[in-house]
Order: sequence, then structure tokens, then C-alpha cells
Amino acid sequence: MSEIETSLLTTQVYNVIRRKILGGKYSAGEKLDIHKLAEEFGVSRSPVKDAINQLVHEGLVEIIPRKGTYVTQMDLTDYIELHDARLMIEMWAAQRVVKTVQDEEIAQWEQIIREMNSLLDVHPFPFELYNQLDLKFHRKLVQWTGNKKVHDMYFALNSHVTLSRIVYSTSFESTLSRHKDHEKLLEALKERNIPSFLGILQLHIESVKKETERRWNELMKKE
Repeated sequence: MSEIETSLLTTQVYNVIRRKILGGKYSAGEKLDIHKLAEEFGVSRSPVKDAINQLVHEGLVEIIPRKGTYVTQMDLTDYIELHDARLMIEMWAAQRVVKTVQDEEIAQWEQIIREMNSLLDVHPFPFELYNQLDLKFHRKLVQWTGNKKVHDMYFALNSHVTLSRIVYSTSFESTLSRHKDHEKLLEALKERNIPSFLGILQLHIESVKKETERRWNELMKKE
């Protein structure tokens, strides 16, 4: 098999495994058997190993010596620190772009909110699709800074944010409550009101942290 073919297979396997992790098909702490994955995808072990190494680099997979390869399992402290890092980057980004963001970029936010709004009346509520739009909304803010290094850091964080939402799934009511924050952020952005924007953003992410802690405590009581 040529180097190019192997590279293409690695990318395909990586995308499938990553999608299954972030979609909850492979749960946190689940062991990943490279031999079985190779059989499942109909490929040799080489592209699977390379794909796993990429996921290890992203922090979505961990290799435990003499035990095996597992989907990363994070505790409450990890998730709280994750949201702290997310807040730090988003507040930095906001201060960089609130005064300079273009009308057409603001229109992108409006479109995402419209798409999120359209999901609120869907039964059952499509949490996964809504979460994808939610992450896209926040990621736009960081993209507008034009800083690729910071964006790449934020993108890596978002993978773990997605994991946290799978593990500590929130109720529709709490999701609906935070949904209103997106409208408020949009209005503050339109008004170029940095203090208001930063205040709303901080309350928004602090709410996520509190919800995560509440769900963690509920899960611990069941064990």
C-alpha cells in the first residue's frame, strides 16, 4: 500500500472514530481494540494506529501502559478547568472583535441562532444537533480574531466540551434557559457594548459549569 493511500485511510478512520467518540457511540472510559477496529473498518492495523495517535494528541484517547487504549475519561475538575479555559479564550476574543466585527459576520451569528431556534419545537429535542450549532456559534467569535494558533487551541477544547455534554447531559429546560443568552450576546455585539457582552458571556459559561457540577453530583449519588 502506498504512503498516499495509507494517509487517506488514516484520515478516514480518524474521522469515523472521532465522530463516534463525540457522538457518544464510544463512551468515556471504553476500551478501543485496534485489531477489532481494523476488522470493523476493513483496513490494516497501520492506519488505525495512526488515527489513534492523532486522537491521543487531541486528548480524546489515552493509552495506558500494559492495559490498552481507552476513550479519555475526565473527572469533574477536568471539566471545570476546561470551561475556565474556554471562558478565558472567549473573553479575550470578545475584547479583540466586538468593536471591529463586520455586519456580515454578525449576520452569521443571526443565522446560527435562527437554526437553533428552529430546533426548539422539535420533538424529541435534537440535543446533538443543537450542541453542534451552539459550539459553532461560540467558535465563530474566536475565528473572527484571525488568530490561527488561538483558534486551534480553542478547537481542541471544543472536542472535550462536546464530551462533557455527552457525559453530563443537561435538561431541555436548562438548555432553553441558556439559549436566551445567545440572543443577548447578539444584541450586545450589535451595540458594540463590550462590558455588557463580557458580563453575559461570563454568566453563560458559569451556568454551564454549575450545571456540569450538578449533573456530576447526581451521577455520584447513583453509584
